[in-house]
Amino acid sequence: MTETVPMTNYIILAVCAYLVGNINPAIIIGRLHHIDIRKEGSGNPGMTNTIRVIGLKAGIAVFVIDFLKAFIAVRAGYNLYELNGAMIAFAAVVLGHCFPALYKFKGGKGVAASLGAAIALNWMSAAAVLIVAAVLFGLSRRMSVASIGAAVSYPIFIKIFEPYCLYFAIAVAGFIVIMHVPNIIRLIKGEEKPLTIGHKSEGSDDEAEEGQEDTQSGDDGNDGAENVIEAESGSIKDSGEDMKEDKINIPASVQGNPEIAEAITAYDEEDEEALDPQQKPVDYYIDTIIPMLGDKRKRIAVIGSGSFGTAIANLLVHNGHDVTLYGRNTEALHHMSKSRINERYLPGVMLSEKIKYVSSLRHAVIGKNIIVFAVPAQQFRSVSEKVSKYLEDGAIVVNLAKGIEQKTLLRMSEVASETIPAATYVALSGPTHAEEIVRNLPAGVVAVSRNKAAAEVVQDIFMSENFRVYTQDDMIGVEIAGAVKNVIAIATGIADGMKLGNNARAALMTRAVHEIKRLGSALGANGDTFSGLSGIGDLMVTCSTNLSRNRRCGLYIGQGLSPEEAVEKVGSVVEGYYTSEAVADLAERYSVEMPVCKVTNLVLKGEIPPKEAVGLLMSRGKKDELQ
Repeated sequence: MTETVPMTNYIILAVCAYLVGNINPAIIIGRLHHIDIRKEGSGNPGMTNTIRVIGLKAGIAVFVIDFLKAFIAVRAGYNLYELNGAMIAFAAVVLGHCFPALYKFKGGKGVAASLGAAIALNWMSAAAVLIVAAVLFGLSRRMSVASIGAAVSYPIFIKIFEPYCLYFAIAVAGFIVIMHVPNIIRLIKGEEKPLTIGHKSEGSDDEAEEGQEDTQSGDDGNDGAENVIEAESGSIKDSGEDMKEDKINIPASVQGNPEIAEAITAYDEEDEEALDPQQKPVDYYIDTIIPMLGDKRKRIAVIGSGSFGTAIANLLVHNGHDVTLYGRNTEALHHMSKSRINERYLPGVMLSEKIKYVSSLRHAVIGKNIIVFAVPAQQFRSVSEKVSKYLEDGAIVVNLAKGIEQKTLLRMSEVASETIPAATYVALSGPTHAEEIVRNLPAGVVAVSRNKAAAEVVQDIFMSENFRVYTQDDMIGVEIAGAVKNVIAIATGIADGMKLGNNARAALMTRAVHEIKRLGSALGANGDTFSGLSGIGDLMVTCSTNLSRNRRCGLYIGQGLSPEEAVEKVGSVVEGYYTSEAVADLAERYSVEMPVCKVTNLVLKGEIPPKEAVGLLMSRGKKDELQ
């Protein structure tokens, strides 16, 4: 501090530190798992969201790298130009982390990076701040509370241990608090969630994309001994293998479940279909006579214990088959085996005691005739790759996910041809809410496969008195319809959130049929498919009821939340949010006009507000309706 340092030296230091801050391990690790961490959970590419989305190990790795990059940058600044250099490097590396040019200026909130920089600047004040953060987290279980409290206390401790940096510390604290304004708003509203681990896949959209922490592409539970949970005994065995208003009365059984509770309350005057779960758990299949199938009984693994996976497992057991439900969360599975209730996703419903629960992929898959994937579309590749090494010869794979893989723009059947080429692939699609299937309400779906015999096998397995299954061979049409309708559901939700009226919703849905058909036809689909259950049928149910996560996400956006805030408030995977860009890219690749999907994607990317999207759609040039 006694030697005059040329300004250019400080500028070079700041640029270098800023570039170091651009290194974002959350985005890099997410890509390794085929996840865009900026479009999952809260959308924040930092430690906390990585823990929620991918898992604890990935979150720790993110924290360590973010910490070290800032620590190294600040120590380098200190070694070069003492405290002035350290403070310049501190500011630059945190700004680089929070606003990285390499990632279009969307980075993390700077907590881990700030901690690493603070320790490099003055370890005693940083250690005191860390203690404050630990205490606050222990009391609240919310990282935002810990981060904000630590930031506010930082100037106090820096004044004690390094008063020369006081004003700089005040600026740092203010910056961190500003970065947490959305969290502060949620805290005030009581909506900030406690930290959970690996919940990216916890439920996807309304129908078939239900996965959760147990189906993540991170740790699949194959390291060391795993638990096999037998529902009949309620015990866990060590397998030793790889494994709108408050006027609405919400039942106690669902007050902790945002999916159903919000479906009951949100826009209730427009959504008379929303189910009101019972106060006491009910076995809706209690009068079902389970058939004795003999040699026709199939050994089935359902991969993903979210709402749809659980509902399908329950259906298949009551159809007389041997069913194993796989999930990563051993504790949750143990609770399900004892209580026979999936409290998180399907409260108020009693499941069959014959369902078996395992937390080992190997144990779930080996020896099974049928493998049912109930995981989000963006997770299908990673999960199916792991399952592939355990698949039996001749096994049939049934996929419930509806989406298009980001970047590759592949449909799920195309992904399967790469990851599980030896399996016979069948997609199950149609207007189906897990909350209704588990209540044994009537539904109709389509089993589509290029192998007619396999489609008929799946038809026989899934068919019941209240679950009707048709066969189809138009894989392209069924998959395109299922993927695009999720994007349209967000669009109609936005319109309803803006209170544009029923006319607008009907117009959007109708024009969406044309867009889906145009894209499908360009890819070689049969136009008649879009008039069926997987087309218009699925579109109607997803766009018209608040059991749909896609629609609810749109509602929140229409009410003024940002897309990222809307996804976080839904609390589970919103499949259309991740598929919208892929649909737009496909439309561009094949020169297909899809204005509704295009403007919806622009809204979800934050490039235009919903009001402007409406203007763009309504001001389009005149044309013939059937063109």
